[in-house]
Amino acid sequence: MTIVSNDPSWWPVIGYLRGISYFEVACFTAVVYDWSTHKTNIYPENY
Repeated sequence: MTIVSNDPSWWPVIGYLRGISYFEVACFTAVVYDWSTHKTNIYPENY
């Protein structure tokens, strides 16, 4: 069951966590894009 709080004191915390989540998604997207454009072989055949 989801807990719903209408307490305004939590709004700064929720806003901060939303911002961090967007930043994490943006970083992950940038890393995946970088891997795909440079065609980096993560597991090379010849060590």
